[in-house]
Parts: sequence; structure tokens; C-alpha cells
Amino acid sequence: MGVPFLTGYVLGQHGAQSARLASSVARSTGSAKNDVLDVHDRLDRLILVVEAMWSLLEENGYTEDQLRSRVDRIDAADGVVDGKKSPRGLECRDCGSIVPAGRPACQFCGADAVEYDDGPFVGI
Repeated sequence: MGVPFLTGYVLGQHGAQSARLASSVARSTGSAKNDVLDVHDRLDRLILVVEAMWSLLEENGYTEDQLRSRVDRIDAADGVVDGKKSPRGLECRDCGSIVPAGRPACQFCGADAVEYDDGPFVGI
């Protein structure tokens, strides 16, 4: 009941497009095929974790409406309601400016960007 919603939400319309792209890339040789297989493995792990989390929530009385509400709230937290969570910049520990996601150092003072543990989703 809840899991089809979650996987449908996670995959959305981009799922079919990604599957087509993955299929065409998988036909090519070299590292691209390995990259696609890695993405599939990560997606399989993510679906497993989401299904486990939803089963725990459902056992404790949570509803799909509550889940949808939370998904909407988290989606909006990055400032853009677009069905995905975009990475946020980090605050520089030295000068306080925002270091864009993915940059190794602050563009103003040069301090190393310090990333924080993302909890149980690290490595997914």
C-alpha cells in the first residue's frame, strides 16, 4: 500500500527515462556499464531501506497522508518544490559564508569545507 506510493514517488516520471538511459548506456562497453550497475545496486538498497522504514511507521499507526505531508515538507525545505531533495551548501566554519554543495573549500577564505555525517543514508 505505502511502498508502491514511495517507490512511485522516488522513481516518478524520471524512472522510465532513467531506465531507458540506463539500458542504452548498458549496451556500451567499459566503465559506463559498471556505473549503471552501481546505480542499480544503490537504488535497490534505497528501495529496501525505504520499504523497511515504511513498514515500521505503518506498524506504529502512521498513514499514507502523513507520509505524503512529510514528503512535501522535506521537498520544500530546499526552497524548490520539485519532487527531489537538492544538496544544500554548508556554512563555512571560518568566515560564515555558504560553501556550495560539492565544493572542497570556501570560495571566499579558502577553508576546507567540512561535511557532516548524513546518518543512516551515507553510502546509499
